[in-house]
Amino acid sequence: MSDNELIKRSKDVNSNILQNILEGRKTPHSTSQPLIYKEGDNFFLAVFVFFYTREDIASGAVDRPTMWAIADISTGEILKRFETKEKDFSQAPYDVKYNVRSDAEYDTSAQYYEKAFAILDSVRTKIINEGKFDENEYQQYLSMILANIPKDYQRFYTDLSV
Repeated sequence: MSDNELIKRSKDVNSNILQNILEGRKTPHSTSQPLIYKEGDNFFLAVFVFFYTREDIASGAVDRPTMWAIADISTGEILKRFETKEKDFSQAPYDVKYNVRSDAEYDTSAQYYEKAFAILDSVRTKIINEGKFDENEYQQYLSMILANIPKDYQRFYTDLSV
């Protein structure tokens, strides 16, 4: 068995997080791609959530994330959920809308995300098996993810990320 088989694939972990983030509540929202988050000496996966309305979509501007969660780095099981008003990860103001429209050409193909998640798999495997965080490799993953995120919202990825 290879090291990569010792952990759930990032693609599967992400699916699990997406399915469980709101604990079954049905409300329009979007969840970030998984990020590496460090608290003390421990590494976790982390995601943020923002909620939106039909008007937000029409205007192309949404509120900042108001919820975030940390998950087990190997299984993706959500360990804690936070409301940003109680425990925040960003200094971004709440009283403005963030532009999520872009003229950029995004590559949202399955192959693109397979490649990104393969990099994240490698980063996670090194943390789990060797206790080492490969910052350069993680930056490759983060760069790929940020390439598909509108400029205004990129800050939330970097604010939450290790």
